[in-house]
Amino acid sequence: MGKFFEKLIRQLSSLKLAVFVISALAIVSAIGTIYEAKFDARYAQKVVYQSIYMKGVLGLLCINLIFVMVDRWPWKKHHTGFILAHVGIIITLLGALITEKMGLDGSMVFPLGKSNRFVTVPDQEINVFSSFLSGKPTRVFGRAVDFFDDPPNDQEPFVIPLGQEEMQVLKYYHYAVGKEEFVPSEITQTGPALRIQLQNQFINMIQWLHKPQGKKQEELALGPARIVIHEGDFKYDGGNVMALKANQDDSLTYEVYLDRTKKKIKQGIVKAGESFDTGWMGIQFRLLKYIPRAKKEVHFSQRDVPTPNTRSAILVKYKDQKHWVGLNSVVKLFDSDKVYYFSYGNRRVDIGFDIILKKFNVGRYQGTNRAMTYESEVEVPELGQVVISMNEPMKHNGLTFYQASFEQDEKGQAVASVLSVNRDPGRPIKYLGSFLIVLGSIVLFYDRRMKILDLIKKEAK
Repeated sequence: MGKFFEKLIRQLSSLKLAVFVISALAIVSAIGTIYEAKFDARYAQKVVYQSIYMKGVLGLLCINLIFVMVDRWPWKKHHTGFILAHVGIIITLLGALITEKMGLDGSMVFPLGKSNRFVTVPDQEINVFSSFLSGKPTRVFGRAVDFFDDPPNDQEPFVIPLGQEEMQVLKYYHYAVGKEEFVPSEITQTGPALRIQLQNQFINMIQWLHKPQGKKQEELALGPARIVIHEGDFKYDGGNVMALKANQDDSLTYEVYLDRTKKKIKQGIVKAGESFDTGWMGIQFRLLKYIPRAKKEVHFSQRDVPTPNTRSAILVKYKDQKHWVGLNSVVKLFDSDKVYYFSYGNRRVDIGFDIILKKFNVGRYQGTNRAMTYESEVEVPELGQVVISMNEPMKHNGLTFYQASFEQDEKGQAVASVLSVNRDPGRPIKYLGSFLIVLGSIVLFYDRRMKILDLIKKEAK
């Protein structure tokens, strides 16, 4: 038995195993770099960095480091740097494991003057809310999901139990492009939808405009102008406005107001296929399609690689209804006496306190609209007013808040701040491991230098 353990120690502490582990680690890391460049960071994380292959290689690395130290037993003074460096590597890997299992890495978005207490993380979840047609929604299902590793299909769907009923997730596309359209609906709890075209010698825009049932009006902002669809109680309050009201005979009554005169300049009736001159810089309005009771349908097509327009999407089935749901979207599923709200999105983590964005400052490069610096002035319980800038994060309750980016409107004005939020319980352990690696390297260098000096002295004698 003793010879067996001696042989095992020699094998697990061998240089051959070390070379194999280092080579495998280099290959896996290179593959991860290629995947991240071709796809994205999350894809590389799922396929490479969090895969069984990477964990197996790192596990072999730890085993090799441990048995290399065991093979040197009993340790002597000149082993100090060697032991410190090897223990440091193991401790650093332990800290990384703690970060992966217990850490938090997400983002928070704050519109100006608003508060937020939820961090959005890459993990995904499904929530289903139910309500009677006139009642308050109640959550009836909620679960974290990972369809990347275990995608559903028609034969093995993801089942959502709802008492005597159930919903099913039939498909999952990791990269998908969505296309929205409105179709006629037999459900009375739906509102009108119109597909319109605005055209002159400078613009040619086609857009859907939909007013949900129960909402008094819906508007489409077009820079200095607005198009409003309403139920008949529209009141003009300034600006260039086109007000549209649905009639009983599948036509629309329109009224056009001009900001310069503050008066109505045109009115009339328009049907699908007809057009009229708006009086705004020669813009022609054409009603391409009008649906008195419409529901929105979204269709997704799969893509092999990501683009700025791709996101993940799932196909949901409830009774005879099938709906595509894109990431961070909600779809309504109607029944005879109730309605379900199906939500598919990134998981949100409650940080336990509110943060209010009081002010957002942007510094621009001279003569351009490019942002040079930006910072958020926020109000935090227990801390009061705090400034979070690109180089000065805020730390509170074990969380670190970094200024990541901001959102702006079509005029280039900042409308929301985006903070990156991080909690890393493994950070002190990784710092300790890194310190031991550096200390061990210094000791090794010092010992080697002393050996060389001793050798020179002996040769001199």
